[in-house]
Amino acid sequence: MRSLTAFLIGVTFAAIWAGALTYAAAQAETVWSGVYTEAQAYRGEKVADTSCIGCHGSGLDGGDSGPKLVGRPFLENWSSQSVGQLFSWLQEAMPEDAPGTLTSDDTAAVVAYILKLNKMPAGKRNLPTDRDLLNRIGIVAARP
Repeated sequence: MRSLTAFLIGVTFAAIWAGALTYAAAQAETVWSGVYTEAQAYRGEKVADTSCIGCHGSGLDGGDSGPKLVGRPFLENWSSQSVGQLFSWLQEAMPEDAPGTLTSDDTAAVVAYILKLNKMPAGKRNLPTDRDLLNRIGIVAARP
């Protein structure tokens, strides 16, 4: 009888844990959750105008040597990844002629600008610079 009780307790615990994980996954933040502010995106535009425009063109719509960071090409490349991955890539590899020179605040602002250009809504709080927090924000092509 004790082993049956222990088994039932274990099954109950597993079911509760699985339910909690499912709930957490359903509540995961995406780029459609208003994860940046308009002011932060505006700062990102200013950074992009000096650091990104040479390769990615005006409005980050693609240049001679840099891909589009707006629209379908961007979304196809980054969908199913996290904002943290985009942030890390920008901070470590960009700008191409001086990788790693963007500050964390400038990188977050450029990410906010990219989200704005891709018509993801602004919110009431700045996009964080903490990679653990950024990794919890999913890039998805369409509003859930």
